[in-house]
Amino acid sequence: MGLDMYLTGRKFIMPNVLNLQEDGFPLLSKSFELGYWRKHPDLHGYIVQTFAGGKDECQDINLTCPNRIRMTIAAVKARKLPHTEGFFFGVSDASPERIAEDIRIFESALAWCEAEEPGVVRTLTYRASW
Repeated sequence: MGLDMYLTGRKFIMPNVLNLQEDGFPLLSKSFELGYWRKHPDLHGYIVQTFAGGKDECQDINLTCPNRIRMTIAAVKARKLPHTEGFFFGVSDASPERIAEDIRIFESALAWCEAEEPGVVRTLTYRASW
């Protein structure tokens, strides 16, 4: 038990532009795990408070807008993640190594999200489970 956190990228294929098939069926989308954290409640609290109006129900939280990722990177760099507690959430690691890894994950996700690919729409979502 505990807090598991996922940053998922998804490519939606526009069938009127691309006619891709997989296993004999039209391909509509592909999903990618762009980030994963185990028991990082402060980052979770920041995302829930900032982008979900404080509603924390293990729902998908849209982070597609590049500005949302930039805001998160800035908050991590400035060490502005709110102290967050929850049942089995654990405690966030505020070490320089953890901060550098968080920044690396979000910068990589930002680059992925902003990459242009004809016939493809990219989305980015965050979801936690416990």
